[in-house]
Amino acid sequence: MINQALTSSLRSDIVTKFTVISNQMKKYYGKGLLLLISEKWLEQPPQALDRKV
Repeated sequence: MINQALTSSLRSDIVTKFTVISNQMKKYYGKGLLLLISEKWLEQPPQALDRKV
């Protein structure tokens, strides 16, 4: 939805600001993910049971 708004926006200053904010968000989320992994807070998704017949 945001990408559609950015591509149809005629104001280049808004597109630039959203791009900067998006890059900052990616860095923030990346640091949070590294923290989760290093502290072993990240849960492993459910795995399939090993059902040998």
